[in-house]
Amino acid sequence: MNNAADTTTVNLSRRTALFSSAGAAAAAVAAVAVPLATMSAAAEAAPVAKGGPVAHSVSTITTRDGVEIYYKDWGPRTGQPVVLSHGWPLNADSWESAAFHLANNGFRVITHDRRGHGRSSQPWDGNDMDHYA
Repeated sequence: MNNAADTTTVNLSRRTALFSSAGAAAAAVAAVAVPLATMSAAAEAAPVAKGGPVAHSVSTITTRDGVEIYYKDWGPRTGQPVVLSHGWPLNADSWESAAFHLANNGFRVITHDRRGHGRSSQPWDGNDMDHYA
């Protein structure tokens, strides 16, 4: 037996190894990106389930300590209610596209500006979890 014939020598330079791994990574990204692009195009072409204009109103409610809380009420009054509450430092507008989508699919969506945020009152006190709840 000749052991020399069974041994394979691999002599990769750093540059060859780098380009080989970059090529493999590019192939992996392309394998994922092409189906996603196809799905995205199909989603854009899909018809909207309900369609038509989405009704919404804006108003305020006043808490026991006199703070006005701004809110938006989207969709049909008879729809299943969904309340979307923003985090710090956002406001009700951050939910606009989600609220539109849900209302367009039959849900009643209520978004609000938490106290001290957006168009709600800006009180100095009452900015704790007991008041937020």
